Amino acid sequence: MIQEVIMPKLGQTMEEGTINKWVKKEGEYVKKGEILLEVTTDKATLEVESYAAGILKKIIAKEGEVVPVTQVIAYIGDKDDVVPEVVPKVQKVAEKEELREGYTQPVKEAITSPETRGTSAWAEGIKAISPRARRLAREKGVDINKVIGTGPEGRIVEEDILNYLKTGEGAKVTKPPKGVPLTPMRKIIASRMSKSKTEAPHFYITTEMDMSKCMAMREALNKDGTKVSYNDFFAKAVSLSILENKIINSVWRGDYVEERSEINIGIAVALSDGLIVPVIKDVDKKGLRDIARDSIALVDKARKNKLTPDEYQGGSFTISNLGTFDVDNFIAIINPGESAILAIGKIAMRPIVIDGKIEVRPICKVTLSCDHRVLDGAVAAKFLQKVKELMEDAQGLEK
Repeated sequence: MIQEVIMPKLGQTMEEGTINKWVKKEGEYVKKGEILLEVTTDKATLEVESYAAGILKKIIAKEGEVVPVTQVIAYIGDKDDVVPEVVPKVQKVAEKEELREGYTQPVKEAITSPETRGTSAWAEGIKAISPRARRLAREKGVDINKVIGTGPEGRIVEEDILNYLKTGEGAKVTKPPKGVPLTPMRKIIASRMSKSKTEAPHFYITTEMDMSKCMAMREALNKDGTKVSYNDFFAKAVSLSILENKIINSVWRGDYVEERSEINIGIAVALSDGLIVPVIKDVDKKGLRDIARDSIALVDKARKNKLTPDEYQGGSFTISNLGTFDVDNFIAIINPGESAILAIGKIAMRPIVIDGKIEVRPICKVTLSCDHRVLDGAVAAKFLQKVKELMEDAQGLEK
């Protein structure tokens, strides 16, 4: 029996996905549970397993196409099964006219098929626009008829709306220069970081930490075979500091600040084509060894491109460590949906003054980036001071 393959909903906020790669080709046999394709969401690139066994009879959505969730992207069946003569569009154009506050005229909207999605001209009188761009246009009162799209084949994307808000003009259409094509992950990173820097007023505070006791404790813990990293120490210290400074665990919601009940720490992981942030849940309730085991498993899955949405969503604070790259100090951009991120530099032997004497100690520089809409300098400093106290004492992190 012929079976439909649909674009899966790989997260609560997912509205569409990009076909990054078909692992199986038309005519190949697919086992149930075998990797069928890779899909890029607004968070990451994920492998999608087949829910049916059979021959991949026909691929509807090609690589690079953007497809709404639940829409048919392929058919799987037996040798003698026939694909329907009329193959359904990935998404038929749906026209909707609305008058919204801030608009000077009715605005036509569309969710488009591969044939109409992303054309710089009108498709049946309807301009192609991504859901995120459409939502932002509604919120800001932008007439999308005046915006020129720079997405695939002229589709209006979120950056086009942001550009219009800044300049009052549509994006200039120019012939793209020759260069390295952007991967789906790089496009996601560009979009999310641009959004964060545009919307969140960042400020930064930096301090130094004496890592002597932390290094000694790590060496003792690792003797039993558990590989505890410095990121695990920082994750635990951050979680305990949040318990005393709960506003750090909040997010700006426009007209109110939402305080999170769970302390979920994201660890930035570098990949060959970008980065991803797997999330360790309920860090404050776990010991260092448990945090280390969770971290090792998540980082391994991240590098193998096998993270599930639940494993990279729901973060309330992020840690980014470039110490292994011989970086002394840096500042990081806050992940959208959070209010702070901690950037960690390398541990280096440096001279410091202790009780009036110069001593050489392992020192680590860290910088906290904060969203000034949610946090003020004194609050951020108090939080970072507590993190430093916990890291320099180290014993309180064993709990």
